[in-house]
Amino acid sequence: MLKTLRTQIVSSMREIIFGLEDSLVSTLGTITGIAVGTDSRFVVILSGLVLIAVEATSMTAGSYLSTKSYEAAERASDKDGHRPRRQGEISPRRAASVMGVFYLVGGFVPLIPYLFLPIHSAFLPSIVMTVIALFALGVWSAKFTKRDRLRSGLEMLFISMAAASIGYFIGTFVRDTFSVSL
Repeated sequence: MLKTLRTQIVSSMREIIFGLEDSLVSTLGTITGIAVGTDSRFVVILSGLVLIAVEATSMTAGSYLSTKSYEAAERASDKDGHRPRRQGEISPRRAASVMGVFYLVGGFVPLIPYLFLPIHSAFLPSIVMTVIALFALGVWSAKFTKRDRLRSGLEMLFISMAAASIGYFIGTFVRDTFSVSL
């Protein structure tokens, strides 16, 4: 049973990492920029929920379509047009399901503080929770990739937070440039 679970995780590793990392980063970057730019808890929560729902649906569809297209291209390149699924490959439906679930889960990590705290109090916990989740994701993935856990955690953290920080800078720039007040 343990070997089967490990095999299932390894075969879904791309979707798990991609879904969680992308959701953590895009949600944190978006809501942080919106929080800084608008200073409105309502707008942050609305934007976060819309982003998570739309992106989870989009990522699910994208995972399904890309996996299905990959399989079709592989079959087309095979001489007889029929290639059985290789060990470790997952079906388009499973790829889509894994991507969607992990995207949804990841998206709520940075949003949760805004659901329960005033906007100025939620900013730091949102970032800290996301930092912890990204580092933990990198460490966890190293267990399966046989990489150094600390290095993997730090790599995931720094690359991802560099991307997420763009939202903060855009929110600050727009707020300061246009002096928009909601």
